[in-house]
Amino acid sequence: MRSVAVTGANGYLGGAIAEFLKAAGWRVCALVRRPDEMDVDAHRFVLGEAVDPKNFTDIDVLIHCAWDFAPAASDDYFRVNVDGTERLLAAAKEAGVKKIIFISSMSAHPDCLSKYGQAKLECESAILEMGGAVIRPGLVWGGSGSGLHGAIAAATKRLPVVPVLAGDLHSLYMCHVEDLAKTIGDLAAQDEFSSMAYVAADKSPWSMRDLASCIATAAGKKRAFLPIPWRLVWFGLRSLEAIGLKPPFRSDSVLGLVRGGALSDPETYSDGFRPYDASGLSAR
Repeated sequence: MRSVAVTGANGYLGGAIAEFLKAAGWRVCALVRRPDEMDVDAHRFVLGEAVDPKNFTDIDVLIHCAWDFAPAASDDYFRVNVDGTERLLAAAKEAGVKKIIFISSMSAHPDCLSKYGQAKLECESAILEMGGAVIRPGLVWGGSGSGLHGAIAAATKRLPVVPVLAGDLHSLYMCHVEDLAKTIGDLAAQDEFSSMAYVAADKSPWSMRDLASCIATAAGKKRAFLPIPWRLVWFGLRSLEAIGLKPPFRSDSVLGLVRGGALSDPETYSDGFRPYDASGLSAR
C-alpha cells in the first residue's frame, strides 16, 4: 500500500487532501499539533519546531500543507514558516522520502508585496532545489468553506452593504477544493514528476465584486457594494492588528491581492477545474 504523510491534515486543505487519498487507498499519516484527535495514523508536528525523521518511516510521499499565520512580527513569521519548512524537508530527506509536494499560492511571485507570498516563494525554492513539486492553487472554494473565500462569503451574507477592495488588484482564479485534492492525488501517484511549479485553477478570471455579487445572488440576498481603496482597508486592518485585535480579514491578505507584478500566465492553469458556481453555498 502506498503511504503519504500530510502536514496540516486537520485543516481545510490538508483535511480534504488526506480524505481524498484515504478514499483512494493510500495509507495516510497526519502530521498535526494534536495527533490524538485524528482518525488516521498521526504524529505530533508543529511548524517551526524540531522534526523527528522517524515520523517518516515507510512514507513514500510528503504533502506539506501546514502554515502558521499567527506570528505577527516578520522575523518570527519567516522563522516559523520558512525555517520550519526547511527542517521538515531535512527530516524527510534523512528518512528517504521519495517525493515531496508543497502547497504554495498564486500570491507567490517575485514582485509580491505580502509576507505570505514572499515566505511561500522562499519555501518553493527549497522544495524545487531538492527535486520536489510545487502546487500554486487559485482562490480555494467548496467543502467546509474556510479560507479567504469563506471570509468573503460570510461577509457578503452578513452585511447589507458589502465593502469590496478597489485599486490595482489582480483577478481571482478559482480552485474547487475537491479538484485540488484530486490533482494532488494524481501527482502523488505518478511514478515520477517534474520538479516545477504547477498552477491549479480554472482559467476564468473574477473580480472581487463579481465574486461577492455571485455569492449574494446564490444566497438570495440583495446587496449593495461599496468600493474602498485597498490602501485604506489595509491601513485599518493593520491598525487593529497593531493593538492586538484579530480582524476577520488579515491585512497581509489584502497585500496578497495587490498587483505587485506579473502573475502566472493563464495558459499554464490546470485542466479539470470546475467553473465557479456559488449555488451550492449555504444561504445562511
